[in-house]
Amino acid sequence: AAAAVAAEAMPFDELEGRARDAYRGKRLEEAYEYLTRIIALEPGEGQWYERRAQVQVDLKRFEDAIVDFDKAVELYDPTYRSLGLLSNRALAHEGLADWEGALRDYNEVIRLSRDIGGVPPYVLNSRGNALASLGRWEEALADYNESAMVFQKMHNLSGAIYARSNAALTLAELGRDDDAMREMEAVARRAAGSIDMRAALAAMHWARGEEDAAEQKWQWACDKINSGILTEGGPALDGCALYKDSDWLGRIRRWPPSMVRKMDDFISLRGSGRG
Repeated sequence: AAAAVAAEAMPFDELEGRARDAYRGKRLEEAYEYLTRIIALEPGEGQWYERRAQVQVDLKRFEDAIVDFDKAVELYDPTYRSLGLLSNRALAHEGLADWEGALRDYNEVIRLSRDIGGVPPYVLNSRGNALASLGRWEEALADYNESAMVFQKMHNLSGAIYARSNAALTLAELGRDDDAMREMEAVARRAAGSIDMRAALAAMHWARGEEDAAEQKWQWACDKINSGILTEGGPALDGCALYKDSDWLGRIRRWPPSMVRKMDDFISLRGSGRG
């Protein structure tokens, strides 16, 4: 498909339309090739670099995406700041585990957003994730709490649940176990179809020696729910099997280290009793 894109001559407007259609259709390599041809025709227009950068983020070509984002910034008027560019470049930095780079961009998005009257709650949650990855747990907690509050005001229940879940996990990382468990229970009640907080409660109860309570939470999650959805419109990624995978739990779901250890202990010891 890429070779055909490169070989076929067409008017600029058609190139742009095909790039847009390819992106919407998730034909990312095709979208990338069309945008590359557009850039060859208009190399001084920052918007094409920004759009190609977004495609490269989706392709997980994070270093190339950052090069394109930076080129777009270079070409834009110095007074123009694209919140979308900053947010998406932060995602590229996260893809490279460059948490400081992600934090710089998220900070700028939030600063500019406050100036115009409101911060996107997704960005607050994402900054919380970057701060958590840097071990700055108190700051992460503040972002998760604000994110949950804004989601709630927007009547976005799934967003609020996700941010509150992150806040609860962060409370556990800070050693505030009673507060963490109260928040986990509250979220579990509101998110009837989600395993996440029930799995967390199972791990917390087990760590406190409350084995019956741990088993009850785990069995409820695995037998009565099986697989839930953490984010609105998202895939059912929080099945019980995934919570037995410490790599997924820490790297993808982004539970904090102490919670991953608690879950590992629960999974490894529950079948044979405590060693």
